[in-house]
Amino acid sequence: MKLGKLAPKPHPKTLSLASFFKDEVPAVPPPPPKRAWEYAIPDDAWGMYGNDVRGDCTLASKAHIIMAVTANAGSLVIPDPAEIIGIYDQLTGGVDTGLAMTDVYDHWLTNPIAGQKILGWVQIDHTKRKHFEACVALFGACDVGVQLPNSAQQQFEEGQPWDVVPDDGGLDGGHDIPYLGYGSEGETCITWAKRQPCGIPWFQKYADEAYGVILESWFDTTGTAPSGFDKDALWNALRALEAA
Repeated sequence: MKLGKLAPKPHPKTLSLASFFKDEVPAVPPPPPKRAWEYAIPDDAWGMYGNDVRGDCTLASKAHIIMAVTANAGSLVIPDPAEIIGIYDQLTGGVDTGLAMTDVYDHWLTNPIAGQKILGWVQIDHTKRKHFEACVALFGACDVGVQLPNSAQQQFEEGQPWDVVPDDGGLDGGHDIPYLGYGSEGETCITWAKRQPCGIPWFQKYADEAYGVILESWFDTTGTAPSGFDKDALWNALRALEAA
């Protein structure tokens, strides 16, 4: 299995969810105690999107986010693997170098993927559990970058949850994995075409960046997302953060 996430890269278009909690902008509603958007997609539908042969996890994760968001918003969209791999090759110039997560968001902002547009993205403080849960609940996914330990590959192959072990074998590199659910025992991410359970301590140890991506299709015709958040209020808050 391949990885492919480059080091966290600041981007001027990145908004901050931390600012979203300030009193002067609309408050984020408390996240529910658990959320499981991932179960709207059949287990055999996720797809590898080339991440077994090239380091395109930053694009494979976007395909999985699109699937989760569209399935929970009303109509499942399954991106074409050729399109996802083609975007990766376009952005890397055909050299399998991996990509920064924010560079992919910047491309997506003006170039729909699988016909899906985004309104923007917000960075969360991945060290704060409340921010992570709010991101998953509000946006349908939290796109998380981790420094993957070698032990995670073995745990994945053996069908085990990702948990912290005394000897993790060192870090294999950066990996981009969307988290679609959480609860008191941990959360669930999607990687290498499967749902992967993940313990909270593991997330806290290995995550190094996280974002909420706001897809236009997350909102129905009334302007309300499945998470119960109003589209206009969300967009006004994003614009307020951008101007701050």
